[in-house]
Amino acid sequence: MSTYDHQRILSDWSNGTLTADMAIGHALQYIAELYARQKAWQNKISHLENTVNSLQTQFDPLVKGVSQELER
Repeated sequence: MSTYDHQRILSDWSNGTLTADMAIGHALQYIAELYARQKAWQNKISHLENTVNSLQTQFDPLVKGVSQELER
């Protein structure tokens, strides 16, 4: 699935070389692409959150141990 650059679409629309049907088709393609990118970003964010949570779980005992040693 491919579409023109948004500047070309706007230019073609203003020049009258782009029909309403063509504009709607391009808009739908852009919307589909945005949804795909959103899903990819959500997956990356979820992976990063899981990584941070895992690291935090490993880090907490180390902080507790160091705190206990400093109190002695």
